[in-house]
Amino acid sequence: MRSVTRLIEQIRRQTENDEVSDFVGIQDEEFIQYLNDAQYNLQAQIVHQHPRVFIEEAIIQTVSGQERYDLPSNCFLGNKVHNVEYSASGNDDDYYTLSQTTMKSRASGVDADPSQYIRVAGQILLTPQPTSGGKIRINYVKRLRELDKRKAKVLTALSETDISSDFTITLDNANFGTNADDIALHDYICIVDKEGRNVVKNIEIDVDAADSILSSQIKCKAHTLDAEDMSSIPAGSYIVGGKDTTSHSELGIEVERYLIAYCAWKILKRDSSVDSNEALQELTLMAQEIVKSYALITDDIQLIPDINSRDDWSI
Repeated sequence: MRSVTRLIEQIRRQTENDEVSDFVGIQDEEFIQYLNDAQYNLQAQIVHQHPRVFIEEAIIQTVSGQERYDLPSNCFLGNKVHNVEYSASGNDDDYYTLSQTTMKSRASGVDADPSQYIRVAGQILLTPQPTSGGKIRINYVKRLRELDKRKAKVLTALSETDISSDFTITLDNANFGTNADDIALHDYICIVDKEGRNVVKNIEIDVDAADSILSSQIKCKAHTLDAEDMSSIPAGSYIVGGKDTTSHSELGIEVERYLIAYCAWKILKRDSSVDSNEALQELTLMAQEIVKSYALITDDIQLIPDINSRDDWSI
């Protein structure tokens, strides 16, 4: 899929909103909001019909005697969990499935190998709470990364050691127009490559420092790389604003037309255009077609799953 910048250019041409300045026309931020609305809307429809499409896996280290663990920050609605497994040793061969239960079955203060989990407010509670530092393996429905325009370009590469304490990102103003004012509106930034793939995500900006964001640099707080990050920030990477953001939608190229159509409909509606009603009808049909295309279609034999809890094991 094309970058957010290219999508906005296409939508401006389609809706005849090419003229824009600080005081005239519709600003890019409004287009970005509508593109994100389109992505949220479509993902919600797809998840409702085909909940396994956006499954992601995460590994969480457990702590002896700790009951609560945060779900990944990109978990859809903060609670869409498909499967939870636990391994006391941390070895792949030792994972077993935990069954979901309710708060009525909570066993706070009881230390043993967990057999159940409870979902609550963006977290899971293990019951009983683990006696050792094992691992939780979670399969969950991920929320698509939010869309944003490229705000700046990295001039000087930074290694993992460079960002282990407070650091400064030097910007390539000679080859890219930095939008320092827009960056300053965010508490976090993400670094992506030219295709929008994640490089390093969710870096906190030092907004309390004087002149923390200048036209040539961005002052950032110490950052620890996680499993999804690259091992460094290479020169030529791009900066986008906010947490879990990207310059390119994670949806396929076949969905690009929907994002454009949705945003164009919102712009036409905002302009009180008579074309908005016709655009809405086309948009509805387009969404139905795309959602159907995400159906899990296979000619292979589907076997009934054999789900065994740890209590069913025999030695």
